[in-house]
Amino acid sequence: MMQQCHNSDNSTLCLRCLSSDPNSHEADKVGLARIILKCINSQLLILTKNTSTLGSHHYRNPKAAAAWKQCGLGFSTAKRGLGEADAHLITGDYDKAAYDVSVKVVNPPVSCRNSLETLNIQVPSSFRYHIDVYLALTQALLRIVDRF
Repeated sequence: MMQQCHNSDNSTLCLRCLSSDPNSHEADKVGLARIILKCINSQLLILTKNTSTLGSHHYRNPKAAAAWKQCGLGFSTAKRGLGEADAHLITGDYDKAAYDVSVKVVNPPVSCRNSLETLNIQVPSSFRYHIDVYLALTQALLRIVDRF
């Protein structure tokens, strides 16, 4: 586990994610990558829920409401991308898994964050934190998959 997380920018977060799964000690590289996918999915669920809640607070500001709605749609795309990446990991198509993560999984939260910043929408620190964790985990996953 430590060897797999060593090359990530946030090895502590990577190790915490892997340690959260009792099967991680017996997992091979693909198994570890799939555990990180589960952690990313957990962050995605939190972000999706927060997006829905925060969007409902901006019903009087059409631009803000539209931005939050777009974030939610992007997170739906990320959810599908996670499923596709997982399927590619299972079948051993690691290049496609990396592509799905780098395009379909990473882009939506980055676009969401950029849209909200462009509109000067106040974003709770907890939301920013979950995006940062999500992106750090995707980076860790990509580093692991790149070494397959």
